[in-house]
Amino acid sequence: MAHDKIVVGVDIGSTKITVVAAQGAASGSRQSNIEILGFSEVPVPKGAVVNGAVENIKQVGSAIREALAEASSRSDLDIAVVNVSFGGTQVKVTHQSDGVIRPSASSGEEVTQRDVDQLVDDMYRAKIEPNYDVLHVLPMEFVVDNSMNVREPVGRTGIKLGGNFLIVSANSQSILRTNKSLADADHNLKCDKMVFAPLATSLAVLNENEMKAGIALVDIGDHTTDLVIYHDNIIRHIATFPIGGRHITNDLATGCGIQVENAERLKKEYGVALAADVPLNIEIFVNFLTGRAPKQVLKKNVALIIEERLKEIAAMVHAEIIKSGHLDNLIGGLVLTGGSANIDEIEKLFEKVTNLSVRVGFPENLERTAKADAVSNSSYSTAIGLAWAGLKNIDPRVKSICKPASAFNTGAVVQKEKPKPPVPKEPIKKNGNFWDSFSSIIGKKDDSLDGY
Repeated sequence: MAHDKIVVGVDIGSTKITVVAAQGAASGSRQSNIEILGFSEVPVPKGAVVNGAVENIKQVGSAIREALAEASSRSDLDIAVVNVSFGGTQVKVTHQSDGVIRPSASSGEEVTQRDVDQLVDDMYRAKIEPNYDVLHVLPMEFVVDNSMNVREPVGRTGIKLGGNFLIVSANSQSILRTNKSLADADHNLKCDKMVFAPLATSLAVLNENEMKAGIALVDIGDHTTDLVIYHDNIIRHIATFPIGGRHITNDLATGCGIQVENAERLKKEYGVALAADVPLNIEIFVNFLTGRAPKQVLKKNVALIIEERLKEIAAMVHAEIIKSGHLDNLIGGLVLTGGSANIDEIEKLFEKVTNLSVRVGFPENLERTAKADAVSNSSYSTAIGLAWAGLKNIDPRVKSICKPASAFNTGAVVQKEKPKPPVPKEPIKKNGNFWDSFSSIIGKKDDSLDGY
């Protein structure tokens, strides 16, 4: 099969750095496979990444450097450009609407792709909380004149072009620390795209039919759980909950009287999401302290502890879906991913709580090779999705939903070119109610609309 672009994803998680290098198909189809060229997984010290945010730049930079070197060795590639994940509780999502008057509309020209892309680009100046930067602009429905809920505006005629958007923003200092970690790993390393982690994961584990029918991705991470709802191939809702797999581990550590490291191993090797069918007489011997006799733990108790915490997560997800108003649109149900999605019978528990169909998501559309088999698990889903983000857009209706990484004024990446003279910036329009002021604008000459 012919190939073209080589892409590399770097997933910065709370417990590990995961890297995947891949090569995309030349056909450019959304359903084309990718070939895994290299991969790696390197742990980060405890506390280096907290709730998805980089806290210790040096420790994370060192882990990224090691992970890139390992992936480079396996793929025989000199990695210079990467896509990087971003997530955690410091990410905020808001709903905003805006619109423009099209200067060319008076001559009857149709809405062009350039008009739509310009409208999306303008939303990067949307009002958000202080010390936050817009990371993604995700269009939902567009408005062309009096036509509401327009899915595809290109080709329509109209004077007004507007839209409803999900604005994903992130803490500026967290973004800065992420970029500094990349620079610490390699000062020549370039970040092409910074992608909200669950959006990247969706590219790896969801298929187009599911996103059209209606599907909710539930990514159970170490410290947080993310929810992304798709319908009609459009992202409709995003939410993050400050609870994840680490809370299950801590519950086991407390409930069984063992160390966190033992509890994590207990969860992965013996964890079950439903306790009803677990016999009462199965004992697990845990070597919890050197020089001490192993501690006996009932598998039934382990299952009971895990079940209660997972019920809480499932209930929070279900309540958020109801709150979003999209419950009836989820024909495809839920797709679970993240480390805790590997717990046995977790699908049955979520089906019981949400009354929706549930499956565990694994990376799809991979060329079947030994390397692909090694990464076909939830641990690599986000990194594979970041590779996909370099080959296809999350929303094909627009040029990109990602703010260029170079737009973040971090100074983390050393530029080889000589700096160009600064270009004077045009004044930014004051925010106002666009549709209320439309009637007063419509009669003005086109040269007063140059700012649009």
